[in-house]
Amino acid sequence: MACVSRAAIIGGGVAGLAAGIALRKAGVECDLVELVGGAEGASLGLSGRAAEALADLDIYDECYANGTPWEADTRAASQSDAAGNMISPGPARPNWPGARTPVGIYRPKLAEILENKARSLGVNIRIGVSAESITETDAGAVVKFSDGVEGTYDLVIGADGIKSRTREMIFPDAPSPRYSGQVSIRWMAPGPKIVEEGWYNGPLGRVGFYYLPQGMIYVPAVVDMPELRRMTPEEEYAYYVRLLESYTAPAIVELRRRLTPDAKLIFRPFNWILVPDIWHKGRTLLIGDAAHATTAHMGMGAGMALEDAVVLGQCIAQAETLEQAFERFMARRYERVKTVVETSVAASQLELRNAPTAEKMALLATGLKAIAQPY
Repeated sequence: MACVSRAAIIGGGVAGLAAGIALRKAGVECDLVELVGGAEGASLGLSGRAAEALADLDIYDECYANGTPWEADTRAASQSDAAGNMISPGPARPNWPGARTPVGIYRPKLAEILENKARSLGVNIRIGVSAESITETDAGAVVKFSDGVEGTYDLVIGADGIKSRTREMIFPDAPSPRYSGQVSIRWMAPGPKIVEEGWYNGPLGRVGFYYLPQGMIYVPAVVDMPELRRMTPEEEYAYYVRLLESYTAPAIVELRRRLTPDAKLIFRPFNWILVPDIWHKGRTLLIGDAAHATTAHMGMGAGMALEDAVVLGQCIAQAETLEQAFERFMARRYERVKTVVETSVAASQLELRNAPTAEKMALLATGLKAIAQPY
């Protein structure tokens, strides 16, 4: 029997919805609030133990059916130069008997799958609502919501992302997110599949892509921008055109042909944060990007959020007290996510120094090997 009976989840992204599923599977009543709702139209890669987390949440098969499986012979992680000549097959990804096939999945589709699963299990979801305050009392944590509702909970989960208000409320002295010196540009390109999937390293940045069954190609790019600057949509488009035109690889040339001025480009700075090794105070716990946002160099940000949720559900189900559950959760999560954040940021720094590709691949392979162990 779970050590708590009622939980509030603040944030309805990957971490929050997955936490709702995991806690409901443990028998906990859950209220989940999400201020914005909807998911931005990019894609996520779920490999390694993240695929196992999908299975623990009973959604792996649906994600596999609606995503792009990365079989052992895929080029998805390969590294080529600007002309299309392969430099490296990519970092070595550890395998183990019974390992599930990694998948890339359209983020709105994953959000839909998670939300449908959470609702089917009885998670009470309210969109357009945020938490305004959390007050510890003898009876529980009293949460006041922006829609005027107030509830008392045994457990409060802050899953509200890198700009977490929950983190600000319970840890006002926590470190602020830091800028890595690089920017991510994401584009969902129209049209049929292009065979030469993988990453291409050019003079202005690196560009990768893979096809999604929704009839789109996910095209992420990473560019150095040591001094972050704001740009208008027109400036972003011109910047992206210059990036793609710096390649002669046929695959990138074909992507450039598909780019039009009305394309929706998602420019985001690679910011990161790692809250020190206590993510809980009173009855409130931070998970996902609220506690450990990372750059995408290991492709494990969403995977760590999914793992957080699964491990939390297990700890709540197995512990005798909430404090014991928190202690077990931190013991299983902190060093693991620390590896992901620190390895990812170190890979970003190598790119900023224009280090050899082999050096970055070796770093990533070491990090991936470390987190290949069960969570």
